[in-house]
Amino acid sequence: METRFIDDQFGDSVTGAIPNYSPANSWAQGSECTGCGFHPNSTQAFNQTWHDTTHHTTDQTRSVQFGFTGTSLDVFCIIPNPSNPTLTSTYNLTFELDDQPLQQTFTHISNSSNVFQFNVTVLSLSNLSLSSHVFTMLAASTFVDSTLQFDYAMYT
Repeated sequence: METRFIDDQFGDSVTGAIPNYSPANSWAQGSECTGCGFHPNSTQAFNQTWHDTTHHTTDQTRSVQFGFTGTSLDVFCIIPNPSNPTLTSTYNLTFELDDQPLQQTFTHISNSSNVFQFNVTVLSLSNLSLSSHVFTMLAASTFVDSTLQFDYAMYT
């Protein structure tokens, strides 16, 4: 087995397939975003890039989707912890694999430390069938606004 990576910007390290962001106009390349509320140190992000979105409770669902063929998957995000309460920093994520909802979720509320956490595993799956899979990460809460700063995924 070999470890492969899916970067938010440059895609799969072997196939070159780029993740799909939906709706496309609701996502920004975080390292280049001037209108984004968070500006993590890009040198600490995988390949110095990440994708950034904010989902408000009345917004259309925000999602990132990609395919992979493997038996395990780990998904990593950048987690902000602003002391400024006007910035949406809560994480409230759900996940789907092969169009089926997963029981695992990921939530985080800012600890107001003003410290970004990098390489945070928001989902880890193992013992998957060795076949083609489609993974979707969603920010879709109807009760709390949330941010999503997708950095990369790793699969074997």
